Amino acid sequence: MVMTDSKKTDQALNALVILNTAIKNVRLYPPTSASVSSVIEKLYLSLLDLLLQEEQISFSESEKALLIDGRPLSPKDQERPHTASLLNLLLGLGLKSITFTKGLEKEELFRFIELFSRTPESIQENGGINKLLTDQNIVHVVLDEKLYVAIDKDHQFVAGLDITDDQIKNFFLMMHPEMDPDSPQFAEMAKDPEALSKAFNTGLSKIMAQKETLTGMQLSESLNQMLSLLDKASGNFSDEKRELLSHRVGQALIASDPALAEELTRQNTEQLLGGFLLQYLMAELMDRNPDTGQGNDSGNPGVKEASGDPKSKLLQVAEKFSQRLQDTRTLLDEGLMAVLPKIIEQLAAQKEQETIENMLEQLIENLYSENTEVRLIAAKSLADIIENLPDERRDEVVEKLSGQIIPWLTDETVFSLGYQRICFVFRDITKNYISQRNFPYALKYLGAFNTIAGNNAGKPNDFKNTSDEIISQLACPENIGILLQEIESPDQQRRENVGRVFVSLGSTAIEDLLDQLRSTTDSNERVQIMHLISTAGERALPLITGRINKEEPWFYLRNIAYLLGQIGNTESTRALVPLLYRRNEKLRNEALKSIYRMGGDQRGKILMEAYPLVEEEFKPVIIEVIGQSKAADAVPFLMDLLKDKPLIASVTRTTLEEKICTALGAIGSPDAIDLLSNITATKSFLGLRAYPEKVKAAAARALISIQTKLGQSP
Repeated sequence: MVMTDSKKTDQALNALVILNTAIKNVRLYPPTSASVSSVIEKLYLSLLDLLLQEEQISFSESEKALLIDGRPLSPKDQERPHTASLLNLLLGLGLKSITFTKGLEKEELFRFIELFSRTPESIQENGGINKLLTDQNIVHVVLDEKLYVAIDKDHQFVAGLDITDDQIKNFFLMMHPEMDPDSPQFAEMAKDPEALSKAFNTGLSKIMAQKETLTGMQLSESLNQMLSLLDKASGNFSDEKRELLSHRVGQALIASDPALAEELTRQNTEQLLGGFLLQYLMAELMDRNPDTGQGNDSGNPGVKEASGDPKSKLLQVAEKFSQRLQDTRTLLDEGLMAVLPKIIEQLAAQKEQETIENMLEQLIENLYSENTEVRLIAAKSLADIIENLPDERRDEVVEKLSGQIIPWLTDETVFSLGYQRICFVFRDITKNYISQRNFPYALKYLGAFNTIAGNNAGKPNDFKNTSDEIISQLACPENIGILLQEIESPDQQRRENVGRVFVSLGSTAIEDLLDQLRSTTDSNERVQIMHLISTAGERALPLITGRINKEEPWFYLRNIAYLLGQIGNTESTRALVPLLYRRNEKLRNEALKSIYRMGGDQRGKILMEAYPLVEEEFKPVIIEVIGQSKAADAVPFLMDLLKDKPLIASVTRTTLEEKICTALGAIGSPDAIDLLSNITATKSFLGLRAYPEKVKAAAARALISIQTKLGQSP
């Protein structure tokens, strides 16, 4: 059964409301949030209900009006906010229509909404909307691009809009039809702000006369075109003249239609007439919204009349907005908040650093509001502003305000895209500080990311995931290369800061350096790498011990053994035992040295357990280290080795027995006195043949050492 036109329109309008909410939520919240998933589900079900009975549903634009399946909406429906929002999106992307077709899947719909929520600039930078649709495999959403009509090389307009670059002359001719447009007098009038403003008023009156027959979008488009032409005509004006012209034009706009003037402040008007038009309209907007601020300053002549100082109105607007930001209701006023980034952009162009910081301080205070929506809007606005600051200003502004922002980053409990974007700004600033070798400043931000990653109890995983991702990105080869260069600095404090930065970069940085240690052939670079890894201390231990396996080359394992010896502990000592069984002498000697360094009171036990499995020529070395370790628990083990004398002596056995005697002497246990005394005798002991003279001499030296320690006469 096919739906009636009325029913289809009602359902399509309902879907349109949900579509706008979905776009808004995708812009504001992360993709995994409930706010996004729930609205996508609602939108999908709404479209599915339409597509069950229809092959497709289409939303299209014609003459700045919205059509559903080719049928125009009623004037009342055309004026609804969600209708205007979709038209704005279509016009901004240069599209004629959006058509949803049967077979649409929910995941496909989500991918489309994600694309459609991007800015037109972002879409164009990535190849255009149709390319992105193809890349994302979106086949059940079809878009038609708008056609443009070329007049000549200097003129181009959207089909149906009867305004050209000559329109400004027509404005003058309406005022002075008797004049010759090519006369010098006419050219002089084009240089006069008063004459231009009168011409604008004439054109505005003509547009407003058609107000009842035009949609809000059509009205706005026509006005924007006329303002653009006026901007071109006044391109050579001084700031004083442009400010005066802005004042006159702003007065006319507000007198004609205050709502339309307010709508202009939300559009890309910040460059028109040198920014003065936006400043004037913004001041008026705040004066006409007493419920969102601290009162009405309409008596201030700096707001109502053009000032002699071109900067004065901008600064007054900024000061007034700062006051408004002290009231959370301002954050909930979409019209006011839409122009805040534009004001900041103009302040940045005027290099009004202090004013920018003062405004942002007021905005940042709203990050701590108990009202979740206020915090979300404040975060989004702050991200919008910071991202658009010039690079040379951004780092300085953020650094000064970091003390206010970082506590919010670490304590916030509601994850949003605004939050994530601010984190990414901090990431970029941290990278800049590392590249500038400004490690103390970099540590401040790295510390915040590590705190967020490690203190995630009761918070969505998005917080930890974002910080982990940022830390991993900061552990890039470029940053690690800088730290490797600086770890050899003669300045101890600088070396310590380098180490702290490296530790803050987490496991990814350590793993990458361990890989680099395996591949590098430069001995100096290997030393730098091991020095830098050593600064990670115990945090690096599990990553280092994980590299000990049979597949690694001996020279790499030797460096691993050295590293463990520098930063290891008793628990990690046993990880080196397998290296004692390797045939490479340099490798097993390095492992043995590291076991001695970090084995503590477990050295004797560890080496006794390893002794039976090591090669024969390496056993005397093991015994020697046991003695150097003064492992008293090894005395019975050593005495048993001495007693277990073979019938036929060998050079290797003699060397081993010498080492055992020496080890017993180094340990100094009185339990070994009797055995050592009997070894020094010339007769055999316990039916065994006498020990070689070298062994007897070693036993005698050990005996003297023990007795001396005990205070006995040797």
